[in-house]
Amino acid sequence: MLKNLFTCLTILLGIQTVLSQNITAKIIDSETGESLSYANVQIDGEDSVVSNSEGYFSIPPKNNDEKTTLTVSFLGYYTENLTVGELKNINFIIKMRPGTFELETVYISNTEIDAYSIMASVRKNLKANYTDSGKPTKNTVFFRESTVIRPKQVKLEMTQATGYSKQQIKDANKELDEFAAKMINYPPKQFTDRLYNYYTSTKIHKEKPVPVQKLEVVKAVKFKDANRSVTLDDMEKLGAQVLFKHLDATKHYRIKSGLIGVRDTIVSNNSFVTDSEYRELEDAEKKTNQKAARSYNWTFLYRTNILINGRFDFINSSELSELYEYSYAGVAESDDKNNRIFIIKFRPNKRRAKYTGTLYVSEKDYAIVRADYTLVEGKKLSGINLKLILGIKQAENFDKGTLVYKKRESGEYYLQYASQENGQYIYINRPLKFIEITEGDKDKVGFDFKAEMDEFEKEEYFVMSESAITEGDYEAAQEPEFDYMQLGSYDPSVWKEYTTIEPLNEMKQFKSVE
Repeated sequence: MLKNLFTCLTILLGIQTVLSQNITAKIIDSETGESLSYANVQIDGEDSVVSNSEGYFSIPPKNNDEKTTLTVSFLGYYTENLTVGELKNINFIIKMRPGTFELETVYISNTEIDAYSIMASVRKNLKANYTDSGKPTKNTVFFRESTVIRPKQVKLEMTQATGYSKQQIKDANKELDEFAAKMINYPPKQFTDRLYNYYTSTKIHKEKPVPVQKLEVVKAVKFKDANRSVTLDDMEKLGAQVLFKHLDATKHYRIKSGLIGVRDTIVSNNSFVTDSEYRELEDAEKKTNQKAARSYNWTFLYRTNILINGRFDFINSSELSELYEYSYAGVAESDDKNNRIFIIKFRPNKRRAKYTGTLYVSEKDYAIVRADYTLVEGKKLSGINLKLILGIKQAENFDKGTLVYKKRESGEYYLQYASQENGQYIYINRPLKFIEITEGDKDKVGFDFKAEMDEFEKEEYFVMSESAITEGDYEAAQEPEFDYMQLGSYDPSVWKEYTTIEPLNEMKQFKSVE
């Protein structure tokens, strides 16, 4: 009897464990087996989620019932409808079948339509399709940002130090080598997640309508290793901890780097600022989390706005046909059976054009419902090359993204999902000298600093839900201050109660290094 009771308890606990965990599944092409990135998954006709760039998506515990229905759609593929129970039976892998593509010339109303005609119509209808109505809305948004620095080489060497023997300098350089090796072996990385309610409305300012916004953060998490921070400020602090060991804490120093003397940078008490100043900075940072998140959201929406941002010249430029070469690649079925999606490929036609990719255009209103774009290899968005003069070189040489739009009942489109990846190359080769501030003989500590690295940043923006609200609702919305939950390693339980974007393997494997 006791044994049977124990068996029953074990089974019940096992069921409870399964129900309390997120279900993770993968979406692939049924013919090639390739992962399908950013496919849309609707859960019970309400909650939506997208697959990540590896094809994975997750279902929160609240939707783990076997009768929960899933509707999986992806442009160019037949929509799949199944239950969670059926998903388990196919080992959590959804194989989507490619739809029928028509590669012959398309005719509409007896008029031949080619890629250039389609793009001309896209540009003509941009304002009608993407201008916001200005009516008060509430969006629930999940935002993920990841930053990874991959050093190719880091060299920090003490070249001189007043009062140091050769052996002391040798010992100091051994410690500096260990610091550099750690940066290379354990590349700095950081992941930031935010879930927030984003309220928008319109106010009249100087007799003109002006968009306004409020942002209420529900939950915010940072997966961060204090010993592998990725911001320049944090990296400076980590490096300074090593450097300061070789400075006299009772003296004041001025920093001189190469040909340029930094007159206003003072080092004292083994810090760039006093303890009280540092505490004030920390307090100020805590007070600005909410303000910074709101500003970041606004900036991100501007950077992904195809209506006004010149980065998307392959969509909004008045010189479309001159800048880019467009080709018609077929037609895909959409969720709306009475509408088709034109598939348009593009690539540079002139030197100043920089992107290649694919656009998916609605036949009904010539709105772009999805855009995939990549910076052409060998091109760059920005950069400086003062390698020979100042030992500095920087080039923003990697940029790719995906934008997915959803149509409102009112007719215009809003950004439902965006993925942006940006990378830059950084080279620094400069001497660094600390000179004591005194009237008499000056202590001097000199270093040679050389670093070559690639920095990558990825941002993902996903509107989990959008709803119309009243002006009173907008006025009543609050913007409370918040703190980030700081975690030293990935914890899958952090977002288990929410429908969010499934993290990539790199994020899942993240943990602090002792």
